[in-house]
Amino acid sequence: MHYELIIFDWDGTLSDSAGAIVRSIGLACEMLEVVKPSEKEMRSIIGLGLDEAFMKLFDALPENKRAALQEQFREAYLAMVDDITLFDGVESGIKMLHQHGYKLAVATGKSRRGLDNALRKSRLTDFFSVTKTMDECFSKPHPQMANEIMEQLFIEKENTLMVGDSSYDLEMAINAGIDSVAVAYGSQEPENLKSFSPKKILHNPHELFDWLRLNG
Repeated sequence: MHYELIIFDWDGTLSDSAGAIVRSIGLACEMLEVVKPSEKEMRSIIGLGLDEAFMKLFDALPENKRAALQEQFREAYLAMVDDITLFDGVESGIKMLHQHGYKLAVATGKSRRGLDNALRKSRLTDFFSVTKTMDECFSKPHPQMANEIMEQLFIEKENTLMVGDSSYDLEMAINAGIDSVAVAYGSQEPENLKSFSPKKILHNPHELFDWLRLNG
């Protein structure tokens, strides 16, 4: 094994949740009569913490309006959350890596409550040694999540790999001094990911876990 530790993003990398996030932002805009951003703009913020994401999308709005919009988003997303599933191949892929002795972790812009609920629903909680959310750390691309995961597991940077679907995941990897792999089936297009020099861009989860098995 070249890597001892593999850190995964959650939304758009392991969980097929990007569509629900986009729809929930759109519904919040409709409820509060706010001009809806384009789908590309909405997808571009997936991976950030909620405050940072809404600041980026709605920086011209007053703070109280933005806070109300976030609350409407939460309500809309919670109504959809039970319909969100893992991408096909993720459950077996995570179990395969765990059986092969890799340490696995999650670094996500989700809340702690949101991630814990998603892990319980997916029955993957026991396969991750450490998980970090926006409630404990600075939002990506700040390297705090990755750095704290490595510190807790006593694993060096050269033995750590980040897997994510957004520029924020890959930029966090650069800021933490670790290698990365990008997936192009989540929130952002391959052209948005290439400039962050991932070791590989994979186009479906089966391809991702095959690559990790052979090259990890």
